[in-house]
Formats: sequence, structure tokens, C-alpha cells
Amino acid sequence: MNLTPKSLCSSGHRPARRRFVLQLMPLLPALAAAPLLRPLAARAATSGSEAQFSPWIQEAERVLRGRSSAAVMKMHIQRSDYQRSYDLMVMSDDRAEPGKVLIRMLGPALWRGNATLKVGDRISFYDPRSRRITVMGNSMLADNWMGSHFSNDDLMRETDLSRHYSYELLQRNKDRDELGRRVELLQLLLRPKPAAPVAWGKVHYQLQLLEGSADPVVLPLQVDYFRRPEDQQAQRSLRYSQLKPLDGRVLPSRLTMQALDKPGEFTQIDYARLKFDSDFSDDDFSERALR
Repeated sequence: MNLTPKSLCSSGHRPARRRFVLQLMPLLPALAAAPLLRPLAARAATSGSEAQFSPWIQEAERVLRGRSSAAVMKMHIQRSDYQRSYDLMVMSDDRAEPGKVLIRMLGPALWRGNATLKVGDRISFYDPRSRRITVMGNSMLADNWMGSHFSNDDLMRETDLSRHYSYELLQRNKDRDELGRRVELLQLLLRPKPAAPVAWGKVHYQLQLLEGSADPVVLPLQVDYFRRPEDQQAQRSLRYSQLKPLDGRVLPSRLTMQALDKPGEFTQIDYARLKFDSDFSDDDFSERALR
């Protein structure tokens, strides 16, 4: 029998080729499940779920802000050469564009009255001792806020992880949270979209979905920030913990930002009070209100 490529493609062998295809069809489901094809199926499933991750990231990022909120919190800064603590009031209003955030320092006395205001893309600082208002340039977004390990960008929420990054599911498994509730844990890899105005080359985001609820209850767990996409070691890590009731919702009340390149250094924020759906006016976020 002649088995050359030419003979296989000749018109005389079309019935045999048709029989071969018909015999092969029952095997297609098994071939699709073969190990060599599984990565392709997994990538397709992950890509198809990307639209699902964006609202979850957005909800996790806003879980302590809501559409509008007012909070009182304590910030403790631990550095190798000093320690410092602040009492803060934070107001935010995202009910309409532009979004607004106001951070006012309540103590200690040396810093009382200092404030940071963000309305849209405009960020202003107020120093009560000089009674001066300074407008921050975009180059200052990455600067540390008042000597903490949180940047101006972190607290003002200029970078939008749900909009500026694409997502890839790394891991998904069942577990229990610190209150013993059954949850589903998701680990996502975030990569910046082309031309996105971001400082981090990639982000690892861990969140949990509470089981047994009609609508997904999403809470953030940990966010690791990498300076470059190829980096294996994160530069800093934000951890959410201490779940407790805040204005009728069970939420993480403690945020800890660790500087992984500076062992022992961190900034910790503890929420004392939180009120959602606060009825603010535009005057509450005006530069006149800073004084």
C-alpha cells in the first residue's frame, strides 16, 4: 500500500478519510480533557471570568467607603528611627462625579487641623499654622502621607485597580475566615493596562466571598504590590484583619501596610467609628471647609 502524502490526499481515498473522521468523533470529548489541552481550557475559563472580577475588586476597594461615609480612626506609624500616632477623621463621597475625600487630623495637638482634600483630580493640603493651602502635583501621588507607609495615592484613591488593571485568576479554594464563616478565597494577578497611569508593575490581590448569601459579600484580605512585572518579591503588602461590626456590617477594622524591603516597619490603621450613607454637601469638601 502506498502511504505517501500524495496518496493520502488523492480523491480515491476520500471515503476512507471520511470513515476515519467518523471513527474519531466519539473520542473528541476525551481528547479535550487530555492534559496537553487542559491549560488552554483553563485559560479560556479564566479569560471569560475577567468581567466578573472587576466589580469584585471595585467592591473590595470600596468596602470601607461605600457610596459615602465618615470615619474616625487611629494611624500608628512604626519606622526604624521613630514612632508616631495620629487620630484622623476621614470623609468620602462617591455618589456623584467628581469623587471627594477629606482627611482631617484630630490629634495630637501639634498636628491638629492639618487636612488633605481631594475633589476629582485636584488634591490640596492645608497647614493651619501657616494658614496656607498647597495644591499637589501628580508627581507627589507616590509620596508618603505624613510620614506613613501609605502614599497619597493610597489614601486619595487616585489609582483605580478595577479600571487600570487586567486580571488573571491564580487560585480559588474553600476556607473559613477569622470568624469561622465558610468563604471562598480568590487570588488574582493584576497587570496594568497599556498606558495606565499606575506606579506598580503588578499586584497580587486576595479577597474572600462569603458563602450562603444571595449576593456575593466581598471582602479584601491582602494586596501585594510589585514595583516591576518581573519582580519575585513584593515591595509592600497591605493586610486587612480584625473583622467586627461597623455600622451594621461585618468589616475589617484594621489595615496594616508593611514595607517588605524594610523589616519591622509598618503603618497600622484602626477604625474606631464608621458611618455609611452620610449626607454631605459640596461645601463639606470645599477649600473653605479646610480652614
